[in-house]
Amino acid sequence: MNPRVRSSTLLAVVMLLVSGCGLEVVDTTYGRARDKSINGTGALAELFRGRGHAVRTAVRLSDELADWADVIVRFAPDAGPPEQKEAEWYLRWLNQIGDRRMIYVVRDYSALADYWRETLDHLPKAGADDLRSRAATLRDEAIKQDEHEAVWAKKVARPEDWFAVNPSKDPPTTSKTLEGSWSEGVDPSRARLPRHETLKVDSETVLLEGDGKPLVIDWTLFNESRVLVAANASFLVNGALLNPARRPLAMRTVRWVGDEPLNVAFVEGRYLLSGPPAGPSVFSLLTIWPFGWVVAQLLVLGLAACLARAPRLGRPRPEPSSGEDRPVAHPEALGSLLARIGQAADARAILETYRRWRNPSSQTRVNPLPASVDSTEKPSPPESLEHE
Repeated sequence: MNPRVRSSTLLAVVMLLVSGCGLEVVDTTYGRARDKSINGTGALAELFRGRGHAVRTAVRLSDELADWADVIVRFAPDAGPPEQKEAEWYLRWLNQIGDRRMIYVVRDYSALADYWRETLDHLPKAGADDLRSRAATLRDEAIKQDEHEAVWAKKVARPEDWFAVNPSKDPPTTSKTLEGSWSEGVDPSRARLPRHETLKVDSETVLLEGDGKPLVIDWTLFNESRVLVAANASFLVNGALLNPARRPLAMRTVRWVGDEPLNVAFVEGRYLLSGPPAGPSVFSLLTIWPFGWVVAQLLVLGLAACLARAPRLGRPRPEPSSGEDRPVAHPEALGSLLARIGQAADARAILETYRRWRNPSSQTRVNPLPASVDSTEKPSPPESLEHE
């Protein structure tokens, strides 16, 4: 790493400590190439690009990925062997065309403790007691977090098809010795590779051992496709590569795929073959006290509201008659309207006209009142009233 870049990185770490930030300020997201996390894989992806390989990321195991990728790099979200269905997809992909490469990294490491160790190593020995004390506290907290039991997938691949691990009940420890072809030129005391759950070996080739325990193995399939498995990511993720003694192991991982430019896919995420599981149904609350009673009452009220708004079934009721079938209803309605607005004389005139039109034999005529006559007064019989 460039000394200037390294100095600026350490300065940023010191500024975090000075500002009083806690452990949560350090991004520890695991296994993603685009995140700026100490557990990310962006540095490893850049090493592949530096060797001339084309690098992409994928979150689904699809036919398009199978056709494009020559190499798949998988930082597993779980400890132990790969999940069963995921492993079956990889096996079909490896067997489909020969000379493919698969790098599988078991999740059994977090770079957080090493991150604070590197910070302590590069802080001044004198005049920075508060900073050193805070960094030491954060390192110890990170070590305690690493001691929790690893989580395995519910169903894992068969050891005959993939590999098996030796579960450890003890907390992670540092490998005092390194053996194997990959250990050449690596100082164990400076590399400080952690060792926890190690790999079981049958017919595989051991590339790296820590204290006699296999840490990196590989094997070749019948069609010349190859698989490499690392027991942890202690020399592959971003934070781990802050230690220069571990970088040769990362470069040997990159060179393992070959010198010819290839298409390298970093597979990320947990749900590679399907979406995340659906959330619990509201009906599951019925079995939880006291939520069951509350949810039951809400369901009954909701059902009643739905029934109230639902359309009524059965024989429809007839609408009230509008009088459209009675011709007399029209003048009656008009006369009523004129009477309401104080036009009684006009109403009588219209009604008289209608009667004459309706009954031509009737010769009764009623002269309308003058417009000036108050409609509230009783009018006297008109002089012109005649009976024919």
